[in-house]
Amino acid sequence: MFANIVVPIDGSSPSDAAVALAVKVASAPDASITIAHVIDPAKLAAVAAPSSIDPNIAIDAARQAGTEVLARAQEAAKAGNHKVTTTLIEGDPVSAVLELATNIGADLIIVGSHGRGGLSRALLGSVAEGILRKSSIPVLVTHAPRAEPTQR
Repeated sequence: MFANIVVPIDGSSPSDAAVALAVKVASAPDASITIAHVIDPAKLAAVAAPSSIDPNIAIDAARQAGTEVLARAQEAAKAGNHKVTTTLIEGDPVSAVLELATNIGADLIIVGSHGRGGLSRALLGSVAEGILRKSSIPVLVTHAPRAEPTQR
């Protein structure tokens, strides 16, 4: 079954769902889960360039936020009693996740998807879709659980 799982996260509810699913799917007694957060310094610098924000400040803030997101996800994943490691990676998110998965010999990637479509997906891109299209490793895509309708 699945003993070495990579879970890229961004701090969103779909990525939280991916971590929870990884804990359930990791079936081997010695299974390991690697939770990764990717920051793209080139994209951050490009966004900061037109403003008066120093790109280094934006990159440092993204690193700090990424570290916090990873710590929360690692805590949530400990419920499964599996080996859980985290890594903060810099680069293009799709390429970085696929390189990590290949380098550690992952047998599954679990990624959360926001489920955007149409113009918003075209403008924002989809890391989940990029991983799905380019990966030679099996990929499981999940969404955040839908809220239960409230009864009146």
